[in-house]
Amino acid sequence: MKKIYFLLMIVFFQQSFSQSFLNFTTVGTQDQYVPVVFRSTTADGGNRTFFISRPNIHEDRYWLAHGIVAITGIGYGWGSNGNSLRVDNFTFGVDAPSSNGQTISFVGRVVCAFANNDIVVFLRGGTKYYYGNAELISNTGSHQDAAGQNLSTVSITDPLYNLPKGTYYGAGDITAKTSNFAALANGNVGIGVSNPLNTLDVNGLIHAKEVKVDLQNWPDYVFKKEYDLKSLSEVEKFIKENGHLPNIDSATDMVKNGAKLGEMNVKLLEKIEELTLYTIEQNKQLKSQSEKIEILEEKLEKLMIDKK
Repeated sequence: MKKIYFLLMIVFFQQSFSQSFLNFTTVGTQDQYVPVVFRSTTADGGNRTFFISRPNIHEDRYWLAHGIVAITGIGYGWGSNGNSLRVDNFTFGVDAPSSNGQTISFVGRVVCAFANNDIVVFLRGGTKYYYGNAELISNTGSHQDAAGQNLSTVSITDPLYNLPKGTYYGAGDITAKTSNFAALANGNVGIGVSNPLNTLDVNGLIHAKEVKVDLQNWPDYVFKKEYDLKSLSEVEKFIKENGHLPNIDSATDMVKNGAKLGEMNVKLLEKIEELTLYTIEQNKQLKSQSEKIEILEEKLEKLMIDKK
């Protein structure tokens, strides 16, 4: 009897959970992102993480959209200063009805509403979605509220939209270019960068006690006999013609491409070692000249004595 009761309870909870998911179709067309307003606050004062999903990538059109996004958000709520967003975006689709098209997330942007605690999610238009743990407030293709917020439909090619697959944190507006933190499914992490193209992209100051960089080729090759050390006259000529040191990028290239820390340290040490060789050679010349001067002084002194 207890087992039957337990099974009935499981079935009840499963049915209750499944019944909490509803569906709707966004206005607009599939080449647009449209603002849809959700409310995740509850009548008893709670605030929930809500979900938007598409279980079938071919529903409405081949290769349209698939996956799930979980959004935890607190809107501005008339100056509450509690506004914040977390978006766990695991969605995939393509721009054309073919698996070879451009990757398009069905989530373009997530924004905290100004006038209340609602969350505005830009979803791909003309598409059926399933949602749970939230109330669908508006699906008209635009959002305007009493606090002056005005959001409208945009193209899916807008560079500010189309969130890559990953996890994001932000204060009130998460786009494809602006978030406080992003961790993408490919392992790339961005701090102040929404779409990091490297393992770690940071838009801001890094403060650390120590940084260790693995290097492949330390420039002690400068001290080998076969190293082609340019003469100082050759270096002078190169600087006059190019405006920078040999084997060092120009200021224009540095500003355009940035500098790789490990590679730049190798190049700078290469120049230091070359300077060391120049200094050693100059020291030899100075020593030789000093010895010659000393000999000449002795000869001159002897001549002066002989004249007396």
